[in-house]
Amino acid sequence: MEFRCFVRDQLLVGISQREVTTFYPVLCEKKNDLKVLIEEFFNDNVRLKFESEDYTYDVYVTKDERVKVLDFNPWGAFTLLLLFTWEELEQKPMEGDDLDFRIVESQCAVRPGLKTAVPYDYLDTSPGSGWNQFLRNADEELQQQTKSTSFLNLRC
Repeated sequence: MEFRCFVRDQLLVGISQREVTTFYPVLCEKKNDLKVLIEEFFNDNVRLKFESEDYTYDVYVTKDERVKVLDFNPWGAFTLLLLFTWEELEQKPMEGDDLDFRIVESQCAVRPGLKTAVPYDYLDTSPGSGWNQFLRNADEELQQQTKSTSFLNLRC
């Protein structure tokens, strides 16, 4: 099963079920065990080895309870929040606060409109979106490279 982990100020502040369009009853049974596994993995393998202060990352927990990192994502508007809001995640945790681990806990809590099969940037192509900005940056870089190549050819 896949989960998204949210790290703020080098602290794991939230974990969300990655596939929120389906209810998995087994997650309700294993919720506490999964939380401990993912939190231990973060403390032992990610926290002190990844230099960014704020970021998200996705993990896969195997049937034999091994945790594997799938990818890292930036903290911010381009990252899909799944079962959280930015306001919830950006609140400073109080000492003694428990890590917030969210799963779809009933069929009624399923979020059918939220598709997670492709990166969110690919879904939003409107002006000002991440994908739109990426294309503009790529076009500017290509123009700069073309100018540099043309300048070098003139000098030869």
